[in-house]
Amino acid sequence: MDEVGTNVASGDDTGFWKRSLHFLQESAPKPRQVPCLDHVKWKPNYYGCEYHGPISRVETEKLLLEFGEGAFLVRESQRSFNAFTLSMNFDNNVLNYKLFYDDLCCKHYVGEKRFDSIFELVQDGLICMYVEKHASEYIAKMAESAESIFNLRFIYRWKEFIVPNASSVPQLANFHLQNTNLLRFLQEFSLGIVPVHITIVCRVQNMRMFGVDLASFSLAHRVDVPPVVVQCVSEVERRGLAVEGIYRVSGSHDRMDRLRQQFDLNQRQLDPDLKDEDIHDVAGLLKLYLRLLPLQLVPFTTYKSLLDNFLGISDNGERIRMSRSILTTGLSPFHLPTLGLILKHLRKVSTHCSENKMTAENLSMIFSPTIFCTGKGFPAVPNQQHLLLHFLIVNKSIVSSRYTGSSSSSPF
Repeated sequence: MDEVGTNVASGDDTGFWKRSLHFLQESAPKPRQVPCLDHVKWKPNYYGCEYHGPISRVETEKLLLEFGEGAFLVRESQRSFNAFTLSMNFDNNVLNYKLFYDDLCCKHYVGEKRFDSIFELVQDGLICMYVEKHASEYIAKMAESAESIFNLRFIYRWKEFIVPNASSVPQLANFHLQNTNLLRFLQEFSLGIVPVHITIVCRVQNMRMFGVDLASFSLAHRVDVPPVVVQCVSEVERRGLAVEGIYRVSGSHDRMDRLRQQFDLNQRQLDPDLKDEDIHDVAGLLKLYLRLLPLQLVPFTTYKSLLDNFLGISDNGERIRMSRSILTTGLSPFHLPTLGLILKHLRKVSTHCSENKMTAENLSMIFSPTIFCTGKGFPAVPNQQHLLLHFLIVNKSIVSSRYTGSSSSSPF
């Protein structure tokens, strides 16, 4: 695998997705429980066979190095009474962390985030450390301020006149990154497992919208669907449904880039009004946003499950039921609302195909490459992608209405 951090961070100021970055997470070491073979006189009932009792650090290191990468165990701390330590092997180094258990919610933790099992905690930690090791440049780039041809000082001076109580708007926010995972670089995602603290100071108002993963953006701004998606969908449905070739005819690259920069700069207070923009520029802006997502709406693992289900089941009712199950259980809750809104929108556009000449089949051919992550080693047959997206568009019961959001209102 390529050294992904270098590939992603160099020469690409829009954060364009390098698919190998997603597979980097899947290539992280897998947790390997080191079972205790000796009798332990006493152990807490919330630990299993990974608990080894009061063994020494030397013995712990020997066991973990013998088991190899990803090996982990829990032991009683020799320094503190009634305290426990999680030890794991990452990159051929034994790492030790103080381990806690929350009796109220029955979950394990080493930082703020809670886990149902030690296995899940270690799994998430290994992914975080592996991605941080191989893609640190890209992670840092995701938190960079948006670049623009506009004078930032002028923009912020202008905001002081139009934003009520502008003085109360916080100008700076500190995000303390521990375990900097590609999809979890904000504080809300921190695991607190990596013993190195990375602090990024950035302007919340100036954190870009394009090229930022849905999970991070949704948590940072408390929205289900990014404003650019909501506004583009709303505008196309307001005055573009009868326009021939909508989504097929390309917009102006320069005008779309100007709109992208405006969204990147302004986000909440200064989202650009799209009612005076060329409708093909608006449609192109939506496609551009989806294309620049660091992790596509339907990641590889979910896409492969959907495609296997679509190709392997002949009964349409069973296909629909299984597809619904795959999406609701396998897709991130930060992706579902946006995917639901996009599918609902494309369905609505296709119902006006007599005027706009854009059938569900045509729309599937245009949107499937940007919605699905087809993977490197997985043979992607374009016709299969198109057929799968067409299936999702025409069957509205696959993504339930509670995930489809509203195409007519802003999340703000």
